[in-house]
Amino acid sequence: MSYETLAFIAKTFGPIWMMGFFVIVVIRAYSPKRRAAHDRAARSILTNQGPEDPK
Repeated sequence: MSYETLAFIAKTFGPIWMMGFFVIVVIRAYSPKRRAAHDRAARSILTNQGPEDPK
């Protein structure tokens, strides 16, 4: 395989693969089924406790 062939394959299928990956990520991020998981992850760093008293 020559450099020109490999470059052609990379320039052709690279953007197609990246666009497909982007579409999958967007679908998973905005899926209504995952709303509870996203809300749980967003609140996971929040605590119900007050600030601790440093000694």
